[in-house]
Amino acid sequence: MQFIEKEIGEYTKNIWKSILSLDVNPAQNGSEDNENNFAVAGCIQITGAWNGTVTMEYPMPLARQVASIMFDLNGGPIENELIQDALGELTNMTGGNIKSLLPEPCFLSLPAVAVTDKAMRIPGSELVSKVMFQCNGENFQVSLLKRVDE
Repeated sequence: MQFIEKEIGEYTKNIWKSILSLDVNPAQNGSEDNENNFAVAGCIQITGAWNGTVTMEYPMPLARQVASIMFDLNGGPIENELIQDALGELTNMTGGNIKSLLPEPCFLSLPAVAVTDKAMRIPGSELVSKVMFQCNGENFQVSLLKRVDE
């Protein structure tokens, strides 16, 4: 699945540009330094001929900006519920695009989003791909994990 990182990059750039009018680029600095800054995490399960999870993790300033744009709040107060709704929608769109690359038939769950100071962890899975992006000076990541059969 080495090709998947390129497609994750293309899908993410296209979704952010078309939905949010924001440009995203590959992150220039190392991902390990930024993982502790993530405060909002979304995930969506893929089941069927291929089983795994797509996760997206964001720092809170970027999460607020995304929700503000998506709900046209123009800098007003942003409740955590709106942040979770906006990032759940981005997770759903990204997961749906990634699912199209996997063996059929595959199905998506509903997205789940959490505001947390801990890194996203999906027990019983292994990392397939992780792509770091930068948008307006903030890094975020998209990961694809495969369920490990025990």
